[in-house]
Amino acid sequence: QLPDTLDMMARALRAGHALPGSIKMAGEEMPEPIAGEFRTTFDELNYGVPLQDALTNMAARIPVEDLRYFVISVLIQRETGGNLAELLDSISALIRARFKLLGTIRVLSAEGRLSAWILTLLPFVLAGVISFIHPTFIAVLWTDPAGRQMIAGALVIMILGIFWMWRIIKIRV
Repeated sequence: QLPDTLDMMARALRAGHALPGSIKMAGEEMPEPIAGEFRTTFDELNYGVPLQDALTNMAARIPVEDLRYFVISVLIQRETGGNLAELLDSISALIRARFKLLGTIRVLSAEGRLSAWILTLLPFVLAGVISFIHPTFIAVLWTDPAGRQMIAGALVIMILGIFWMWRIIKIRV
């Protein structure tokens, strides 16, 4: 909802509204849950809280990195000047590009996630099938001390492999 809210605020600024007015419009016209947060921020502004503190409070209430980018950008713009509507459009485009990149990464890493699941479950499924078909083959692993050591070693190696695959697949945007 944040990119749409920022677009709406940019349109309000282009129409001649001030930043508090655009925050009020976001609180009135956007769907929940983002509307409630912008209403709270506008109420803080009406009660006399400075803009910097009101925006910082909103960023503290909502632990979203994109919202922090918005707050920091607005605060810097207030000190240095510039076109706030254009800034909000840029932030909105950046957030949408990040979502698109995240979706692309999830699609491209899906094969790795599926491989990780298959490689994790395959030994257990295979052991179950073998114990169903011919129970004496797998019984040696449970009765012989060397078999139990092999199972323990295999589990340790599997846990390391799962951790390794998880680190390879996990890509932060």
